[in-house]
Amino acid sequence: MAKSKKQTKAQAKTDELEQLTSTESFIDQYKKPLIIGVGAIVVIILGIIGYQKFISEPHELESREAYWPAYYEFEQDSLGLAISGSENFDGMEEIADEYAGTSGGNIANYTMALAAMDQGAYEDAIDYFDECDFEDIIVGSMVIGLKGDCYVELDDYSTAAGLFEEAAARETNEFTSPMYLMKAGLAYEALEQNDDALAAYEKIKNDWSKSDEALEVEKYIARVKN
Repeated sequence: MAKSKKQTKAQAKTDELEQLTSTESFIDQYKKPLIIGVGAIVVIILGIIGYQKFISEPHELESREAYWPAYYEFEQDSLGLAISGSENFDGMEEIADEYAGTSGGNIANYTMALAAMDQGAYEDAIDYFDECDFEDIIVGSMVIGLKGDCYVELDDYSTAAGLFEEAAARETNEFTSPMYLMKAGLAYEALEQNDDALAAYEKIKNDWSKSDEALEVEKYIARVKN
């Protein structure tokens, strides 16, 4: 009976982590930040790079113009069309290949990674995320955290926990930091590393007391202390 109860509690922790990191749940919940975040990158890029740079780096400018039609399809939930394109515009796959190393190429790889996660192709998603190089605070941290989600789906909780910690610490902010600390804590629990889980939960409590995650963090703290 005791063994059965222990197995039930362990399964509950695993289910909780998988629910928190599930692709469908995450993309549904954070679709707006995911999409707006990419759009914000474009605005920032256009604001800080002058006309002279556009002239000297036409390939970079072309990459930004190329992805807009495919990005529109992504916004409309037409992931297949966004990836493959049509006779009227290039898809993200072609853009990523042709404009590798540019902002347009980064956005194309990011979009394909989300599509791969949506299809359950987590190893492919990781490869696409590895091709992304965003300096933006939110999106850059999300790329790391989303890779962590992929590793959770692949049952590699150790790698996932490290990525969640990295995402939380990369550029501390009230949105991604507590969210990824919570995921790190749950990943540590799945590994039965309760001391590490406690450290993550207490960081939420102490450093991000006004976050959504802090509202329920006490129950997680109590759980790993028992």
